Amino acid sequence: MTQEQLAHRLKVTRQMISRYETGRDVPVIDVLALMALELDTKFKVNGIEINVEASLPRLKAMPKQLRLDFEKAQEFRRAIISITPRDGEIFITAKIPA
Repeated sequence: MTQEQLAHRLKVTRQMISRYETGRDVPVIDVLALMALELDTKFKVNGIEINVEASLPRLKAMPKQLRLDFEKAQEFRRAIISITPRDGEIFITAKIPA
């Protein structure tokens, strides 16, 4: 896929795609999510792995959300965050070293 083709699909300019590739600019989360779908890949941003899954057509009106893996600890700049579903609730715990 060319920069021009990707830019058209993401509704940004070809120059912006070049800026993303060279690290001179960073896409907003909506563009990053759409880019992951278009390129069939996932991204890691500040230690957070971003996996984007296409939603069913009838769900397109729902707001976009980041998907975090449950029961798998995620590391955020020396902090460990665990997200665990339990008894119909979601528990979020954080361990931050002193």
